[in-house]
Amino acid sequence: MNSTCAVAYHLLMARYAWATDIHLDFLANRPEQLIQFAESLVKGDPTGVLLTGDISTAKGLILHLSAIEKIVQRPVYFVLGNHDYYGSSIEQVRKQMKELTNVSPFLRYMPLMPYYALTPSTAVIGHDAWYDANCGDWKRSTFGMVDWTAIHEFKQVNKDKAKIVELARQLAVEGVNHVQEGIKKAVRYHKNIVILTHYPPFAETHIHEGRVGDDRAQPWFTNKMMGDMLLQAAAAFPNHTFTLLAGHTHGKFTGKIKENLIVNVGAAEYYNPQLQGLIEVP
Repeated sequence: MNSTCAVAYHLLMARYAWATDIHLDFLANRPEQLIQFAESLVKGDPTGVLLTGDISTAKGLILHLSAIEKIVQRPVYFVLGNHDYYGSSIEQVRKQMKELTNVSPFLRYMPLMPYYALTPSTAVIGHDAWYDANCGDWKRSTFGMVDWTAIHEFKQVNKDKAKIVELARQLAVEGVNHVQEGIKKAVRYHKNIVILTHYPPFAETHIHEGRVGDDRAQPWFTNKMMGDMLLQAAAAFPNHTFTLLAGHTHGKFTGKIKENLIVNVGAAEYYNPQLQGLIEVP
């Protein structure tokens, strides 16, 4: 490809800023840092913004999403992570997200739509989903999650590990089904599918301190059902490209799982929200 053609091709690409696990609640006393972060999302003049969960906690979620929206002034496609429900219930927070996005010109809470068209050839699909305890060994795991006391639905099961797993899998299945149905609709018109979720879909995509997470943590940091469904989708639609963006682990992973299935998991640090990069889509 000569340089003229390369420039022309680049101009046809749309760019979307991606961030994950930004935990803006940690910046409660640092409003200038929050503003700087939001401004960093649009320094590359992207078409829109993609957020893959753990934006804040329930108390500050609306405030922080509204602040981002006010500064970036372009579409913000987002899913929630477990931290976004802390201090409330899953039912209540999702109700608030529906109300918020119904009156917002830019905020797009992904579970409310099968998919959105980013460009004529690329669609974005998304859901919070959840960890599903299908990787590692949840029965022997001594690893505990704050979720189980900070989120109403989990608190109600009173630390019963089997019931925690049952509830988590219900949430995971809900997310997988939503993404699967979105894929079925989107592939009719779009060759490239971007998927937003919070939980990494494969054991090898859970990176902690530079290495794959161990068996005691894997149950709570992966959504194997999502991974299995994506493998099936990639096989069923070999001429389509699937790119998944996730977070949760705070460990970076970038890899091609199959020739047409790419997974990116973002690195993150508390008190230091960062732009993961610009995702280019044709």
